Amino acid sequence: MTESVALRPDSWELAMRNLKTDLLGQWIRQDWLPNRRETDLHIIPAARNITHGTVLAEFEHTFSLPGRYQFVGVEAVPCPVVTPITTYRYDGRPDVRTGAYLYRFAQPQTGTTAEVLVIAAVYNDHNYGPIHERVTFACLPAQFVPVWADFEAEVDRRVYELDPRMVHIIGGRSGGFVPSVDWDDVILDDALKTAIMDDVESFFTRGVGIYQRLKLKPFRKLLLAGVPGTGKTMLCSALAKWALERNFRVIYVSSADCDGPTFKKIEQALSIAAHSQHPALIIVEELDAYLHEKEKAIVLNVLDGAESASNDHGTLLITTTNYPEAIDERLLKRPGRLDRIFIVPPLETPDEAEQMLKLYLGDLWREEHRAVVGNLIGYPGAFVREVAIHALTLAAYDELTALPLELLQRSFKKLSDQLAVGDDFLRQRVEATRPVGKSSNDADDAEA
Repeated sequence: MTESVALRPDSWELAMRNLKTDLLGQWIRQDWLPNRRETDLHIIPAARNITHGTVLAEFEHTFSLPGRYQFVGVEAVPCPVVTPITTYRYDGRPDVRTGAYLYRFAQPQTGTTAEVLVIAAVYNDHNYGPIHERVTFACLPAQFVPVWADFEAEVDRRVYELDPRMVHIIGGRSGGFVPSVDWDDVILDDALKTAIMDDVESFFTRGVGIYQRLKLKPFRKLLLAGVPGTGKTMLCSALAKWALERNFRVIYVSSADCDGPTFKKIEQALSIAAHSQHPALIIVEELDAYLHEKEKAIVLNVLDGAESASNDHGTLLITTTNYPEAIDERLLKRPGRLDRIFIVPPLETPDEAEQMLKLYLGDLWREEHRAVVGNLIGYPGAFVREVAIHALTLAAYDELTALPLELLQRSFKKLSDQLAVGDDFLRQRVEATRPVGKSSNDADDAEA
C-alpha cells in the first residue's frame, strides 16, 4: 500500500509551479523548436506583465528599441497545454493573459525581422486575478536578448504608470477613485493634525535626501491608531488628495475582493511605487488584518525594508488600525518597522464637537444646537455624523424646513442608548463565557 504524503501549503505551491514549468518547457522543446529555422533559440523567464493586453494594443510601432528594432505586433499561437484566459481591468480593458503568443519585431531600414515566443500559464488558480500565480517564459534568439530586455522594461513601465489624477486601488471592486476630502475639512486636534502633516511633508521635502545620504531606502511607515469612527479613513483620503495635488502617485490597498488581506497586495503596491518614478503614497487600512500567522513574518520583513522594492523618489506607507492591541509587539516595539505611531482619539473638546456637528448639519445649523455639543465629547466623529443624519431624516419626514433642537436631542438620546445597549450585550456575553466561579474582578486581579 502506498503511503500518502501531505505537502505543506508552500511545498504544494512549489510543486505546482515546478510541474507547470516542466510542462511548458516540454512543449517548447518537443513541439515548437523542431519547427523553427533558427538554431540558437534560448528559453528564458519572462516578465509577468509581458502579456498585458492593453499595453500591447497601445504600444506604438514607432517606438525605437536597441538595434533600431520596432515592435510590430503579437498573435496567438495554438498551444494545447495552456488555456488562453484574459483578465480584465475595472474599466473593461484587457489586463494580463495566459496562452502562447508570437511577438514580432522588425528593423524598417534593413528589413530584418525577429520573433519571440511567449508562453504564460497559471499554476495555482486560488488567487487568480490581478495578483495570481503564473509562470511565463520567452523563447528567442540569443542575440535578440538585449532588445527583448528593453522591450520588457518598457512594457513594465507602462503597466505601472498610474493615472496621476486618481488613487489606484489594489484588491478592490473598482480600479480607482478621486478623493474629495480637503485637508482643511479634517476636524482634529490642531497639534495632532499639524504633527501628521509635518511628518508627511518633511519626509518628501527633506527626508528622502537624508535616507539616500545614509544609503537607506527612502521608505517611511506611519500608523494611525484609534477606535472605530475617529476619522482615520477621512485623514487618509485628505492625505491622498494632498499627494495627488503634488503629482505624487497614490495607491490604496484594499481587502474588499475575494482574496481578502494578503501580503501580495502590499508587495504589488510597493512594486508599483518603485516603478512609478514619482514620490508615492501607499495606504493600507486595518493593518492588523494583514498580520495573520501565515504571512506575518513576510509583512514584518517588508516593513523592515529588507524585502521592499525601492523608490528613489520616496515611498510613504500610511497604515491604520482600530485595534492596536492586535498588532504584534514585534511591529510596535522594534525600531524602524513603524517609524511613528499617531493616536487618533474621539472628540476631546467642545470646539471639535461643534465643528463636526456644523459640518454634518450644513445650512440647517442653528445657534441653539450648541446645547447638544457638550454631550458629543468622548464620542467618535462617526457617531456625530449618525446623530446629524438621523435628526435630518426625522426633519425630512415631518417636512420641516428647519431642524428644531428637540429633534437633535432626541436623535442623540436614541443613538447613545443604542450604544449603551450594545455595550451591555457584549459585557453579558463576556460574563457568560467566563469560567464558573470567576468574577470580572478575579480576572482583573489575575491579569495584574
